[in-house]
Amino acid sequence: MNTILLVDHTDYKYEIQKYLTPNYTVVMAESAFDAIAILNMQDIDLVISQVELPGDNAFDLYNYLQKHYTYIPAIMITEKSMDTFFDKIFTEGIGNLLKIPVNVNEFMTLVNKLITRKNIFGIENYVHNIINTDSIRINASWQIQPAVEKILGTIESWGFAIKNKSILYLILNEMIINAVYHSHGYTREKEMRVPIQLKEGQYVDIAFCHNATTYAISITDYQGTLTKAKILQSIHKAIEQEQLILKAAQTGEDISDKISETGRGIDLMRKLASEFYFVIKPSKRTEIILLFESDPNAKKSSSLKIIEDMQ
Repeated sequence: MNTILLVDHTDYKYEIQKYLTPNYTVVMAESAFDAIAILNMQDIDLVISQVELPGDNAFDLYNYLQKHYTYIPAIMITEKSMDTFFDKIFTEGIGNLLKIPVNVNEFMTLVNKLITRKNIFGIENYVHNIINTDSIRINASWQIQPAVEKILGTIESWGFAIKNKSILYLILNEMIINAVYHSHGYTREKEMRVPIQLKEGQYVDIAFCHNATTYAISITDYQGTLTKAKILQSIHKAIEQEQLILKAAQTGEDISDKISETGRGIDLMRKLASEFYFVIKPSKRTEIILLFESDPNAKKSSSLKIIEDMQ
């Protein structure tokens, strides 16, 4: 049985332990110092840690993992909005952070995939009890807009009312444009809005499906150029720009030269989706998976999940 090190000084650790113990051995620590001692004494397959720990913080522990146990994945958990300390997340290169109280399905999906590194690609591995599924393959820029329209139309034909449809249209449009242009080395052409046809054998796959309560969309390219650093940089840029806009609204400052489209799609995605995952195999494949709950009162994701296949 795989072993998880849970570093938490609050009572919430018992809730997390309850989710984990049916499938994993759980070892507990209450500080980064105690966690490091355990890491040096026994084999650990995953570390889960509160961001704020007594006398130190999880960033100290994360730094230790990065220096001495690079093969051990980590998940941070926190009650705070990650936007309030994203500078630190960006600087440290942290890829997995969940908001407390965790969504149990989201939490267990992430735990399982970080430990096993199995079934990390494929929308069917993130949506249970699928009822209908469809897919589109794109190899030219002029296919993007019709593809987005087909996706949204199909989801509505499945009986889902798409909340914020115009925003979802924008998200999908930007994500697919990035997969077609940036992933295949056509950044300049994108900036100049030049239509492109991908080379023979190159394409972007879009899959979409649903179960009784959720619809999901995935966008996959087979170049694998997206990295954790690029994702964090895009989110960081989007948060900085949002803060600039809020400040400008108060001061009247002209910030037009400081605002760009960088990170806009990812930023909107994390505000609208119930769950989202970045799945990466460097130089091979990138998949972005978005899940949307039909319940309008469902909690939106305030988490970050980047699953890397480094094998």
